[in-house]
Parts: sequence; C-alpha cells; structure tokens
Amino acid sequence: MTRSQLTLKSVRVRPVVVPLKRPIVSKVGLYQDWPLILIDLYTNEGVVGHSYLEPYLKQSMRYIVPAIEDLAEAAKGQPVAPFDGFRRGIGSLHLVGREGVSLIAVSGLDMAAWDALAKAAEMPLAVFLGGTVGPVPAYNSSGLWLTPPCATGPAQQ
Repeated sequence: MTRSQLTLKSVRVRPVVVPLKRPIVSKVGLYQDWPLILIDLYTNEGVVGHSYLEPYLKQSMRYIVPAIEDLAEAAKGQPVAPFDGFRRGIGSLHLVGREGVSLIAVSGLDMAAWDALAKAAEMPLAVFLGGTVGPVPAYNSSGLWLTPPCATGPAQQ
C-alpha cells in the first residue's frame, strides 16, 4: 500500500488521566497524576494510526481535544499526507496562533498520520522516517523529581 492510498475517515480522541505511583515534584509544581490524550486516526483503507500527547496540565485537555476533533473533521476525506495536513492545520488556526495549543493539536494528528503511513508501508515508523531500529542506551535520571525516591513514602513507591 502506498501513501497516496490512505484517506482520512475519522479520528477518535480520548483524554485520560493516569495516577502516578510516585508524584513528580518539579520547579513548576507537584503532579500526582498525568494527563494523556490518545489519538486514533482511522482511514477508509482500514489502517489505523495512533499517537498520544502529554499536555502536562489536566485542564488543557478541555481545549486541545476539541481542537484536534475540529482539525480532523476539516480533513475528513482528504489523503493522509502529513506535510500537507500539517500546513493545512496550522493555516486554519493562523488567527488563533501557530504555537501552544494550536501546535499541540496539529502535532497530535501529524504523528498519527505518520504512524498510519508507516503501517501501510509495513515498516517500523523509525525506518519509514529514515532511521534504523536497534538497541537504545537507557539510563535512570529519576525524571524531574526534586525529592529522592524514598522521600515520597512507602505508599508512593
């Protein structure tokens, strides 16, 4: 299947809040749970692309989710073409700004579109985008925490 064969059918957007086993304590605040926006991009050809956003603030989901849904509705029936879709999405939000919530919403759809195209090409997304698949060195930075792991108490560990 080629890129030009995918056409956007619909998008499902789900805001979820995940409780954290260990709260994040950073300079900008205390986070006991983490908001995620899950995006499923359905095509007429049966390929589904997935992406997710982490908007940091739960209340921001009230603005981002409808923006994603509006962008998807405007793109319904259009070819799944990330460069064109990104340009179209940013252009449609020009009057409200090309950063912040607008850019976050457009980016969520953009990532789902790339995922759908990689699946249609039967390639890992990394390879589809020109990279390689292989081991990645990992490390434990303890994230953004300003408190040591044991300071959160036994119930949080």
